[in-house]
Amino acid sequence: MAKRSKSTTDKNLDRMSSILSREVSSSTLSAEIPNGAHIFHGAYNDSGLTEDNLKMATNIMLGMTLGYVEEAPLVMIFEYQPNREALVDLSSEVYKKSAQVLIRTIQETNQRELSNRLDELVAV
Repeated sequence: MAKRSKSTTDKNLDRMSSILSREVSSSTLSAEIPNGAHIFHGAYNDSGLTEDNLKMATNIMLGMTLGYVEEAPLVMIFEYQPNREALVDLSSEVYKKSAQVLIRTIQETNQRELSNRLDELVAV
């Protein structure tokens, strides 16, 4: 019988539990994490987990940009070696600007298409 692979949630809980245990014994990252931050996990040895969490972070950032998710910092605790983590800011202004440019492009394209459609209707 094939072994069922763990879900992203299960993997996140396992890895974050380990990180939190180490933080309790000797705080290294917790002081760097902004209050109210969305925290994601990435790992050098699990690209699937890292990609899944980056997708979730991207969706949250899009929601913040569109205004249906409350503004908050996004950070990733990236395990770059066994039991060695670094904090990565996923909500820097560069990423926010990229999301805003994308949304403006979509808005402008939709507006042009709608305007063209209305012009077609008027011309009939």
